[in-house]
Amino acid sequence: MIKIAVAGGVTGGHLYPALAVLSELQKITTIDVLYFTVKGKLEEKVLKKYTYKTVSLDVKGLVRPIYSFANISRILKIINAQKTVKKTLKDFKPDIVFVTGGYISYPVGIIAKKLRIPLFIHEQNVIPGLTNLRLSKVADKVFVSFKSSKKYFKRKVIVSGNPIFINENKKIRLDKKTILVVGGSGGSEFLNKLTCDLSKKMKDFHFILSSGGKELYCSEENIEIKKYIENMADYYKAVNCAITRAGATTISELLYFQVPSIVIPWEGATESHQLENAKEIEKNNLGFVIREKNLDLEDVINKLIVLSNKTRNFKKLENPAKIIAKEIVKEVLK
Repeated sequence: MIKIAVAGGVTGGHLYPALAVLSELQKITTIDVLYFTVKGKLEEKVLKKYTYKTVSLDVKGLVRPIYSFANISRILKIINAQKTVKKTLKDFKPDIVFVTGGYISYPVGIIAKKLRIPLFIHEQNVIPGLTNLRLSKVADKVFVSFKSSKKYFKRKVIVSGNPIFINENKKIRLDKKTILVVGGSGGSEFLNKLTCDLSKKMKDFHFILSSGGKELYCSEENIEIKKYIENMADYYKAVNCAITRAGATTISELLYFQVPSIVIPWEGATESHQLENAKEIEKNNLGFVIREKNLDLEDVINKLIVLSNKTRNFKKLENPAKIIAKEIVKEVLK
């Protein structure tokens, strides 16, 4: 049996890669999991479906610029959280700690190293987040999703790819050409409005919109609105093409399932990391990157028609989660 402590959440982009790795570990051996969550965030809701032990931390990410006065109270929360993490890890005695980024990963990763517990980290984005860059200096192993991320780390890294979370396996039948629109776990008002505009002009197409729970006032009958899609893999395999933001997990899923796509990066992403993620779609000849400021509705329609006529070439690939799971087992059993 492997005892593993995990941190990574707030968004699905940090949470689901971690869950994918845990799922692969369970196929290899028995695991005992302790998951550190952020109070009131996505992972607390999702993890209720699992038997994992959880510890909730009351922490918040630092605002930019770093020297902002608002960060004083946030830093104090992180320091206080480290005390909880230290006591919890001492009691749980994990064989290894695995973190996937986000501000909750920092106190967990730092305390793990102070307690001399092996630390593995995974970075989803092309441009690494501040937490993972700092933790990489003390981590035992660093996994990245894209080769172009290697230059940001001083030590040797393993290009594993981004773990793909596959929750269900249902055959979805679609009667007409279908476009999936995904704005990330929190949804996107910009993509919601774009979907409504497109549906008015593309009556022969069916749209499935993952709205993130955001309100959408659109009466078109060719839109199917879902607040959240858990079995995303099944939809990726079934639709003709997609319109998405460029979160790392979304991009990795598009590449894994070979979904012809239009990717519209969120302009508010830190250090333009979504734009860098999005470029992977064009590098792999899978679709188009369109900036919000350059978006033209007729151009989008023309590109969607081209993409929807592409033959889907889904090949069964090794899930990157399996690569990381094997490395964890190797570390613990060496």
